[in-house]
Amino acid sequence: MSIHDPINILMVDDQPAKLLSYEVILKGLGANLIKANSAREALEQLLKHEVAVVLIDVSMPELDGFELAEILRGHPRHEKTAIIFVSAIHLSDVDRIRGYETGAVDYVPVPVIPEILRAKVRIFVELYRNTRQLEHLNEELERRVTERTAELEASTARLRASEERLRLASEAAGFGTYDYNVSAGQIYWSPYLRHIVGLEGEDPLTLEKVLDFVHPDHRELVRQHIEGYAPGGHRREIEFKVVRPDGEIRWLSDRGQAVPDGREAAAGWRVVGTTLDITERKQAEERQRLLMAELDHRVKNVLSNVSAVAHLSSHRAPSVTSFVQSLDGRIQAMSQAHALLARGAWAGADLRVLLTEVLAPFLSRARDNITIEGEPAWVRPELTQSLALTLHELATNALKHGALSSPTGKVVVSWAIDPCPPPGQLRLVWRESGGPPVSQPTISGFGLTILQAAASDVGAVAECNFHREGFVYSLEGAFALKRSGPSTAPRSQLAEEAAATDAPQPQSQGSRILVIEDEALVALQLQADLESAGHKVIGPARSLQAGMSLVEQEEIDIALVDVSLGRETSTPIADRLLARKVPFAFVTGYSDAAMLPEHLREMPRLIKPYVPADVRRLLDGLLDKSRRGLPPHSPAA
Repeated sequence: MSIHDPINILMVDDQPAKLLSYEVILKGLGANLIKANSAREALEQLLKHEVAVVLIDVSMPELDGFELAEILRGHPRHEKTAIIFVSAIHLSDVDRIRGYETGAVDYVPVPVIPEILRAKVRIFVELYRNTRQLEHLNEELERRVTERTAELEASTARLRASEERLRLASEAAGFGTYDYNVSAGQIYWSPYLRHIVGLEGEDPLTLEKVLDFVHPDHRELVRQHIEGYAPGGHRREIEFKVVRPDGEIRWLSDRGQAVPDGREAAAGWRVVGTTLDITERKQAEERQRLLMAELDHRVKNVLSNVSAVAHLSSHRAPSVTSFVQSLDGRIQAMSQAHALLARGAWAGADLRVLLTEVLAPFLSRARDNITIEGEPAWVRPELTQSLALTLHELATNALKHGALSSPTGKVVVSWAIDPCPPPGQLRLVWRESGGPPVSQPTISGFGLTILQAAASDVGAVAECNFHREGFVYSLEGAFALKRSGPSTAPRSQLAEEAAATDAPQPQSQGSRILVIEDEALVALQLQADLESAGHKVIGPARSLQAGMSLVEQEEIDIALVDVSLGRETSTPIADRLLARKVPFAFVTGYSDAAMLPEHLREMPRLIKPYVPADVRRLLDGLLDKSRRGLPPHSPAA
């Protein structure tokens, strides 16, 4: 029932005239007056309405006022309803006691004095109204308390969810939070920050306790960083090391800011911030530094080797042309060894693949002049380059003076790994036969110098035997890395092209060749080599834009395209050449095709550094496809 609903007063009397007089007396109370002529009618009205006061005539037929009052008090809904008896007869004290026991709150004698009746009824009406308002206020208060409790529970749940998200984010990102109360001298560390430094428990920390975890080299830095904050100042950041209880050192990045402390009346301040675990980043930086140092070391070694090869090759060179040819071949051998090492992550090189790639240019068309045999083996990375030079010099000397200079000459390269200690003991033998008679040389040239120096690289023993029937070179030492399964290393493009020389090679003179190369010296060398072979060079273009312009405007037979053009790649040029059905090859220093898009990885490639013979073989294959009308990406003829 709403507080705005009218208040009901039930009047019960078997005489209608009395009910009318009560109605006139009580009309000004602002209540809804309900009349009943009998106890039965009164009960019916009470079932329909909530009433504040019941006026009951004591003397009524069927049920008197006392009996009706007892019925009302026996019902939970009306047990507290105010009942006023109206009696026209004199009531004894026993009657009054009975009335009060049945729940009466007052008596009104007849004749009724209107003012008294109105006053008594008004008191209970107002009491009912106030009680109802109080109940309403209680209900409203309970409702608000319930709503506020629900809001607090929801707010607490959101706060816990936010804290959980922050915890998960901090753990995922590797950072913790802290709060330094300057006036109290205490520092709060989040659970994950404690985990980072290996601190257990939740006890408050002091600045000195925190500094105990900091590496001695950085303690003063951290102290000045924390104590040097000024309220309202800018955020500051430092990096420092901490030492965990187990001795592990971790790097942290601290970033914080001073803020006013609103919890105290005094103008205190606090430092709040985050601490990020940057150990992995620092380790990566250290690895990168070491890698750059190692790269610098290896580049200098390569340049030193090239310088030494050039210097030694110049000794006793009969002509500049001979010097250039010798130098190109030796640099090419070093490049092949370098590519093999890079392919194997500088962990070593497959001996069979090394032999196949270095000796590929010396194979006859029948491929029966050089035999390679031996169990699968890997050689140590420190020997790979020297061994490549050794094999190149052996093949070059055999081509000039030994077995490979004769159509009937043969070379057998064999090796075996000794299973007995020391581990990795390998014996490599180069044996020539069927060539011209062999005699002991009187002067040690570059080739002999390399053959003798290679053994000292790994403490191996080298031996040169100049038998009349053929030269024999052996190298023995602990330079095998391990026994491996059958070699699965892919043959290089150079080896594949050399193995494909059974078919007659087409003449490649007089072609229009597009050259795209961003390295000026390499472009000039390539242009000179092509023009000396009778070709017309289109370009060279040194950028993607210039290359695209030449592809669109010029008549081209074939193209040589550098993969990397500064910060761009030549993929758009390659796609346009494919669209025009112009055969082309990539010129690259990368030893594998992983840096190319999937649809271009099967295209022919010229690996830097190269020699003119490599260019000639590649051009012959491209021109053959051009003449036969084969698509650019088809296998070489």
